[in-house]
Amino acid sequence: MDSIIFIEQPVKRQKALERRITGIDKPVIIDESDDSLDAFPRAKELGYKGVSSKTCKGIYKSLINRARCEAWGKEYFMSGEDLTIQPGLALQQDLALVTLLGLTHLERNGHHYVNGMAGLSQREQDAFLAAHPDLYERSHGAVRVRIANGELAIGSLACKGYASAAMPDWHSMKEM
Repeated sequence: MDSIIFIEQPVKRQKALERRITGIDKPVIIDESDDSLDAFPRAKELGYKGVSSKTCKGIYKSLINRARCEAWGKEYFMSGEDLTIQPGLALQQDLALVTLLGLTHLERNGHHYVNGMAGLSQREQDAFLAAHPDLYERSHGAVRVRIANGELAIGSLACKGYASAAMPDWHSMKEM
């Protein structure tokens, strides 16, 4: 129990903002119910102490919610999640966002769902590996996120552009 930092929204999104949070000794964050710009303030009134940053919810929403945490005091906080963000530009931009937000412990699970960059052209894989050798490695036949002791090295993201010295291979993309 001592190792638990917070509890992620313990009820379904449709019910999460209907009642006050009671009887839980750890802080609870709003997660799936964070579906509008006013969701976190409504959740705060019900006893929630935190909110998650997910790029799929919007960069500006993350910035606004981080500012709210700062304004409301130290008991309010933000976590970071990536859902299923894949290696490459999207992952790097999400890492830049959470760095800007000051988040250092994140849920990273996108790499569990695919074989790294195996679905991308060899040219694109090589470009991202060359531009960001601290973040990526080649293993099991593809370029993938390099995870060492549960950590990602992101020094190479401090570059011109928005956290990427490489770009997707637009010409190899196929229409869905």
